[in-house]
Amino acid sequence: MKQYLFRLLLYVSGCMPVILLATEKSYVMPQRIAEVSQSKILLNGTWQLKLPSECKWVPIQVPGEVVMQGYSIEHDVPFRYRKSFILPDNYKDKTIILRFDGVYSHARLKVNGREIREHFGGFTRWETDITSYVKAGRKNEIELEVTDRLDDISYASGYAHHPIGGILRDVTVFALPQTYVYDFHAETILDSSYRDATLKLTYFTASDEDSEIRYTLVSPAGEAVKLPTMMFKIQKGNRENVNELPLDNPLKWDAEHPHLYTLKVDICRNGKEISHFIKKIGFRKVEIDKERMLVNGRPVKLRGACRHDVHPTLGRTTTPALDSLDVVLFKRANMNFVRTSHYPPTEKFLEYCDELGIYVECETAVCFVDTYRQKNYKPGRSQDDPNFTHRYLSQCREMVQAFRSHPSILFWSIGNESRYGENFRKSWEWVKSTDTTRPVIFSWPGTVKGDKIYDILSMHYPGVGGNMTQFGVAVKGFEGGDIPTLFDEWAHPACYTYETLQEDPNIREFWGISLDMMWSKLFGMSGGLGGAVWCYSDETFMVPKLKVGTPYWKTFARTAKPENFQGDCVGYGEWGIVDVWRREKPEFWSTKKAYSPVRLLTTQISDFVSGERLVLPVYNRFDHTNLNEIRVCYTHNQGTVKTVGIELPPHEKGNLLLPGEDWKAGDRILVEFYTSDNHLIDAEQVTLGEEKIVFPSNAYKEKLQIVESDKTITVKGEDFAIPFSRETGLICNAVSKGRVIMESGPFLNMNTNLNHLSGAEVRKSAKKFILSEKDWRKKSFLCELRNGRAEILLTGKYQEVEMDIQLLVCPEGRIDISYVVSGEPNGYIREAGLSFLLPESYEKLAWKRKGHWSYYPDNAFSGNAGVTPLYNSHYVAYGENPNQPWQMDTHNYYYWADAGANCLRPLVQTAKGLKENIYYYTLSVEKGKGLQALSVISPDASLACRVSKRSDEQLVLYVMNGWDYPEIAWGNYCKKLEASPCSGRVTLILQ
Repeated sequence: MKQYLFRLLLYVSGCMPVILLATEKSYVMPQRIAEVSQSKILLNGTWQLKLPSECKWVPIQVPGEVVMQGYSIEHDVPFRYRKSFILPDNYKDKTIILRFDGVYSHARLKVNGREIREHFGGFTRWETDITSYVKAGRKNEIELEVTDRLDDISYASGYAHHPIGGILRDVTVFALPQTYVYDFHAETILDSSYRDATLKLTYFTASDEDSEIRYTLVSPAGEAVKLPTMMFKIQKGNRENVNELPLDNPLKWDAEHPHLYTLKVDICRNGKEISHFIKKIGFRKVEIDKERMLVNGRPVKLRGACRHDVHPTLGRTTTPALDSLDVVLFKRANMNFVRTSHYPPTEKFLEYCDELGIYVECETAVCFVDTYRQKNYKPGRSQDDPNFTHRYLSQCREMVQAFRSHPSILFWSIGNESRYGENFRKSWEWVKSTDTTRPVIFSWPGTVKGDKIYDILSMHYPGVGGNMTQFGVAVKGFEGGDIPTLFDEWAHPACYTYETLQEDPNIREFWGISLDMMWSKLFGMSGGLGGAVWCYSDETFMVPKLKVGTPYWKTFARTAKPENFQGDCVGYGEWGIVDVWRREKPEFWSTKKAYSPVRLLTTQISDFVSGERLVLPVYNRFDHTNLNEIRVCYTHNQGTVKTVGIELPPHEKGNLLLPGEDWKAGDRILVEFYTSDNHLIDAEQVTLGEEKIVFPSNAYKEKLQIVESDKTITVKGEDFAIPFSRETGLICNAVSKGRVIMESGPFLNMNTNLNHLSGAEVRKSAKKFILSEKDWRKKSFLCELRNGRAEILLTGKYQEVEMDIQLLVCPEGRIDISYVVSGEPNGYIREAGLSFLLPESYEKLAWKRKGHWSYYPDNAFSGNAGVTPLYNSHYVAYGENPNQPWQMDTHNYYYWADAGANCLRPLVQTAKGLKENIYYYTLSVEKGKGLQALSVISPDASLACRVSKRSDEQLVLYVMNGWDYPEIAWGNYCKKLEASPCSGRVTLILQ
């Protein structure tokens, strides 16, 4: 029998602490006990809290962080919880178990004033037999002393940039009959053809009485499964019991077909049930075959993300509703894999993964050992320290023993981004000897000395080509040799580029190109197992105004944000594809598209023939699904939705055939792929020939005039006037339809990174060259009518940078601008183009562009066509639920600190995000019954535009001939454009 030991401290008044030994057990919570009406009691809700600095007990919500409820706690200083509850009368003569699913990070437990035990580790389930300490039918009291320790091996408070101490997960008390089982787990053994199976059930019992165990198995369809044997005699005396149930061709479990059987387990005495519990069973087998991972004999590719527990108001905790929602959103984003970074999840989360079909890398709570810790948590060199061995092993054991029956768990992780040591080796040896059905992973593998302690190579943040070297271990083209290579952190969304994210959130949309490139290439590489986006959700904590204490952690848990932006909202940053409220961000759609298990290989067809069928090449990137299992439909020019079929095995390419119709150049065909239960997998907009674009235009026809004054030279048209300042040569207060449409411009906009493209981690801004409008000095200016148009020639300079500008104003209200720049320093372009100062009166933005994806949902942050208001009157206060789409936000308390914005009337996210490759970009305002607008047009979709709001409320339009995000970092894609030579053309339309 395997029994494992933890340290149990009992304190006797006036005596030294005595270390006692006791067994670790994973109890099974029964659903029913004979003669007991309520077999379990959930103790969540209101508890009492007492801080060492306070004399009174105050109410506190459990589960949830203490700090996130307004109470400052200090590292290594204990604080106390207490809770009273009444144990039912019918719990008499039963075994009583108290379960904590997660207390961060060190706890000492008292029950009815008697100290029972201690526990290290904030994210594993620990259970205590409290039978001899409680009384049935009476009030009982739990007291828990909790300490947020600086030396915790999970580094979870350092990771969260504030102390997260507290009861973070559920607390339950439950009864067991005198005969019960523990350390129960199910193992499914498939035969060599992956057809028939044996269900192997292993457990221990605590009784010396004669008893039996009875099994009933129900199929996913609700039908009883015939078992050759249902009843087994339980061996007495804490001996290991093994029962095997052979089954003929059960349905297999995989992420695309999460078939779950229901196993009812009855504990009986003399044939009479005394209790029962339920387990969900998924028949599946995980194997490592050289450089591939197989599930049920088929190679799998893991497309996923890393996940933290983050509750928007309670911090590093979760709820069943959030756990369920997260799994649903994983599936909606076409992900089949989650890494539970950097600690085990709740069991509810795993149950949802079992049910909906998500593969899991389940990670123990060991992180940044002797690597990236903040200085006050250093040195953190616990990897070889025997005083820490029990912490490593006890948490690892608790994780495996509690969760090993879940089919969703493909493999275990024994640590994140840590330097190898003997405590990791001991963890590896224990896991491999205990669970022989699953592989094990460890990062950093390059630090491992001697024999490997991993079955899968973990690498973090490859370049988009799949090449990297980390601690001496190299991979090329997403492959790392003779074992599978998993990039269980990759494609890091931008979150440290503070200035960019304040001004231009489009870096989030641009990021999607990286994931698309990486997944498309890795999928074809045999040894590339997959990747996990860092991260699924934002890592931000809106710490409320404290009732007790001060937010002292801001002095040591600082990020590289500018000094004025160190606010109460703390954490690593907004690195998620959803935010903490689980609102979808621009990265979410990019993830869904990049990871799509069905990929049309073309979205534009030139050689079509009207009336003949269309042939669309398609790639089935499912692992276990033939495309005849999904629904495929298409819509021609927004007409009737029609369904077509295709049979195509997993990991193969083929052709999707659309029957002949009256096809014409410019037609659009929406092709959609749905699951059998009608959830959208992917959609593509297929264009026949060239897309027909209707550009903004004007009907002004009168001839132009030039009117001169002492200070201006004005070009006048039918209903517009464009004055040019004699002093600067620039436009000053251009008017269209009686209203100022442009205040000043054009200015040269140059933003150049001089000293880097990207890096492993860019927390501080690169050295940059940025011009200011105030630096402009005119050298020459000429304005004259020529061939019915006004031609303006202007030269000048910004410091040492010289600029030559030509403007052509046409009678119809069109302004063509070309410019040439010389003397600019070379580097990598962030932005290069023109800017214009605009009045604040504009209300709406509309655009048409050529995006990276052929199809976007309605109201997308940066779709191929869209309309958005510039402003949103709905003000979201700090810490409140936004109750609106992410792209409609105007305030951000992480990037703009406590003020939330840089001005009084900030733009919505959609409006200020750069729109790349535009055909047109139109700012407008309603004037009476008419529309007043300023448009940028680009027939070849070669320009990009954004608007910005400055702290003085100045609205600025930026029009770029060149743009990129060289600061995006983490191996992500950027275009690597050089700033020199610099020239460009821009066309404006006054409406």
